[in-house]
Amino acid sequence: MTSHATSQNRPKVAFVFDRVMHYHLDLFRQLETRLTNRGIELHLISGTRPDHETGRVAVTEKVIPWEHKFFLRDKKVGSFVFRLAFGYLKMIRKLRPDVVVCPAHPGDLGHWGLIALKRFSKFRLLAWQCGYEYNPGRLKRWLLRHFVPGFDFHLAYHSNARRYVLENGAREDQVEIMHNTLNEKKFIITEKQEALAILRQRHPEIGGRKLVLYVGAVMMEKQLERILEAMARLARNDAVLMIVGDGPHLPVLRTAAAARKDVVFTGQVIEGVGIYFDAADVYVLPGTGGLGINEAMAHSLPIISGYADGSADDLVLDGENGYRLYDNTIEELQDRIQRILDHPEEAKQMGIKSHAWITGKFSFQMFLDRVEEVLVKQLQDRDSSGDLSTVKNAK
Repeated sequence: MTSHATSQNRPKVAFVFDRVMHYHLDLFRQLETRLTNRGIELHLISGTRPDHETGRVAVTEKVIPWEHKFFLRDKKVGSFVFRLAFGYLKMIRKLRPDVVVCPAHPGDLGHWGLIALKRFSKFRLLAWQCGYEYNPGRLKRWLLRHFVPGFDFHLAYHSNARRYVLENGAREDQVEIMHNTLNEKKFIITEKQEALAILRQRHPEIGGRKLVLYVGAVMMEKQLERILEAMARLARNDAVLMIVGDGPHLPVLRTAAAARKDVVFTGQVIEGVGIYFDAADVYVLPGTGGLGINEAMAHSLPIISGYADGSADDLVLDGENGYRLYDNTIEELQDRIQRILDHPEEAKQMGIKSHAWITGKFSFQMFLDRVEEVLVKQLQDRDSSGDLSTVKNAK
C-alpha cells in the first residue's frame, strides 16, 4: 500500500482490476480528478503478473495517488481458467471503502470473496461488466446465476452485457450501459498518404498494396487464422494483411504464414500504433476483443467484426460503418474484405461514420460521465438518508 494518507471522513471508491493496461490510464486519472472534486477518494487495487507474460501486459507506472498492488496468477483446469489473487481482500478490509468495483469474473475466486465480504463490510459491490464468457456451458451458467445477483449494480460495457446480467438474475434497475471505450482525443491522426509513406519505410515489403489490419493481443481466441485463410482465398496481389501485436499465439501464426508474401507481422507496437490504423484500408476482428474496434473507429476506418466481446452489436452496424460477421464462415469474411477493398469510396464513407460515432454517442467523455454518475449515486444510496454530505453534487 502506498504511503499517501487517506481520510476517514471522505467516502472511498476502490477499483479492483486484475491488470491495468495502457488504455486504462486516462480512465483512472480523469476519474480520480472528477471524484476528488466531489470530495471522494479513488483507490486502485491492481494485479502484478510474471515478467515473462506476453499479449495483454499490464503497465508498471504509477497511475493515481492511492494505488495498491497484489499478486495473481491463472490456473487452467480442463476448459476453465481460475484466477488466484493474493492479498486484495485484506486490503479491502483495511481500507474500508464505501464502493468496490471489479470486473466480475466468475472464475476469479477473489470476486466470490468480495461478494462474501460485502455482507459484513457493508460496501456496495459494482461489476465492471463485459458480459462475455468463453465457456458458457451448463456448469458455468449455474455458477453465473449464483454469481451475478451477488453484485449491487452492473456497469455494462454494451447492450449485450446488459442482456447477459439480466438473464443471469440482475434487475433492470441494477444495470447501466456505459459503452466502455478509449480516449479518442489522445490519438494522433496522420493523413493516409503520409502514414503509408512512413510504413513503407518501416516495412518495405508492403509496397503499394492495400492494408488489411489487425491490432491487438495475438491470442487463440482472436481467431486470426480465419483472416489468414480468407486472404489466401482472395489471392490478391494488391492487398496485404498486417498483424500488429504480440502474444502466446504469435509463433503459431508465424509458422502458418512462413511462406506467405501477403502477411506482415510487426510485433507489439504501443507508441505510434496510430500510424498503422491511418495507413490501413480496413480493420478486421473475427474473434474476441473490443477496444481495437473503438481505436479503429477513431482513425476513421471501416470495421469488419464478429461478435467480439459483444460490443460490435452496438459499434458496428452492418453496411453503415462496416460489416458484421454473422455466419462465422471463411467465405463470409472473404466476401466482406473484398467488398471493402473493391469499393474505396463506400469504405471511406463508412470510416467517416465510424469517426462520427466514436467522437459522439460513444465518446470517452460520455463514458466517463456515465461511470461518475453511477458511482456518486451508489455512494448516496448507501447512506440511509440518501445524501452523503461529503459528496458534492455539482459537476
